[in-house]
Parts: sequence; structure tokens; C-alpha cells
Amino acid sequence: MRLQELPSRLSAIRERRWLVIAVVLVVLLGGGVWIILANSGGGSSESQTAAPATPASPPPLPPPGIELSDWKLSLPESNEDGNAASIEPATFKAPWMTPTPDGGLMFWAPTSGATTKNSDHPRTELQSRTYFNAGSGVHTLTASLTLLQLPRDGEGIILGQIHGAGENSSVPYVMLRVQDKKLRVVVKQIGKGGKLINYPLLDNVGLNSPLNYTITDLGNGSMTFSATYDGQTRQTTAPVPAKFVGKTVRFQAGDYQQADNSAGTQDGGRVIFHRLVEQG
Repeated sequence: MRLQELPSRLSAIRERRWLVIAVVLVVLLGGGVWIILANSGGGSSESQTAAPATPASPPPLPPPGIELSDWKLSLPESNEDGNAASIEPATFKAPWMTPTPDGGLMFWAPTSGATTKNSDHPRTELQSRTYFNAGSGVHTLTASLTLLQLPRDGEGIILGQIHGAGENSSVPYVMLRVQDKKLRVVVKQIGKGGKLINYPLLDNVGLNSPLNYTITDLGNGSMTFSATYDGQTRQTTAPVPAKFVGKTVRFQAGDYQQADNSAGTQDGGRVIFHRLVEQG
């Protein structure tokens, strides 16, 4: 290489070096711009924040396992006459009778509230719309339930009845009652007054465990009562009282709390009926 060519060669090398540096800078700057756009949502629509999803509606409650059209519902709230109101045919009525997620019915009866004409105790109770004559034909009421709350004064709850109907509508004569952890059947012997017989069924009946019972008029002058709780089953038999043989009657079931003294607005009976079937 001639000495006089050296400056031009050095100049060419410097130009190529600056060109390489310029290309590298362009590449780096371009990548940075792309990253900024991507992070700021300026890229494709996939990078944009999605709108929040609409909350799904809760699934509807299942229909009750009890055919409500067969029953009338008595309530512990007043009607226009000041007596206990009723719904016929029965339907849900908060807070007194409401559906549960498993298809059952929650009954709530406070110790203070409206009562029927011939009772001192508020109730949330189903009355059968099907009547029969006591001691004539086989008629059965079967129930499965869970006790959740009892009145504080210890008087308990009547969970099922054979009750007078028609002209005898004010007279109950069979009452399945839980009280002091005992389940018994009270059978009245006369229409009015305190003449009655107690038939024990179960001991140690508590809260929050399933209880099953059956009340049967055998149609031959006798009645049978059975109950199952905590793995034990008991059954007893009683005659249809002479006063009621042939009379028009009906089944009733629910939360007929028996408190004589109220301990406040939250005192009362609370029961879930899982199954209630009338046959005959």
C-alpha cells in the first residue's frame, strides 16, 4: 500500500464502523418501541384487558318434596279479623315456611304471634285438605324431619296430629309431641277437658338429627304410632277414642309450638320437614 493511500483507507474504515453502529441503534430502538406498544395495549386485541364476566345466577331451588296443593297453611300472623291467617292451597310464605336447598320445607313459629280461635299457641302448620272418618279405612301420615330449635320454656312442639274437621274442626285428639327430649303421643279421650292418655315413643330426642314418624288409623278401631331416631325405632298402639269414632277428621303436620311464656322475638320452634306423605 502506498503511503499516500493510507488516509483514504482510514476514512473508509471509519465510515463503515459508523454505519454498523447506526444499524445496531436502529434495531435496538425498534425493539424498545415494540415492547412499549405491547405493554400499553397498542398491539393486537388479544393483549387488551377482558371485560369482567357477568356473575352466574344461582341455580333455582328444587321443587319441594311435599305436594303443597294437598294442604292448607296456618300462619302465626293476623288476618283482617285478628285471627291467625291461612293460605289455601299452601304455598311458601317467608319467614314462616320457606324452601330449603334440598327440597325440604323450613317451618318457623315464634312464641309470640297470632293464634287460631281455639288455641293459645302460635303455629306454622299444614292442614290436610283431605278428610276421612275416624276408624273407617286405613289412613297414614308419614314424615321425615329435623328439629332445629325448641321453645325455651320447655313446652316443646307438636309435630303431627289427627285433628277434627268439618263441624269438629276445633278438636284435636291425636298429638305427636316432642318435649324434654321425649317423643310421645297424646290421645284425648273427650272433646273438651283434660282427660287424655300419654303413649311414650322415644327418649333422648335432640336437635339437628333426622327424626321419622308415622301415624296410622288402621280402620278397625285402632291406631298405630311409630318413630325412628338415632338408630332406634319404637311403636305403640292405641284405640280410637269412642268420642271420635266415625267423626270427620284430618291430618295436620308442622311446627305447632307449645310455649306458655315467650322469651323474646327469637324464641319459638324451628323445624325442617324433608318429607310429608298422606295415604288413604
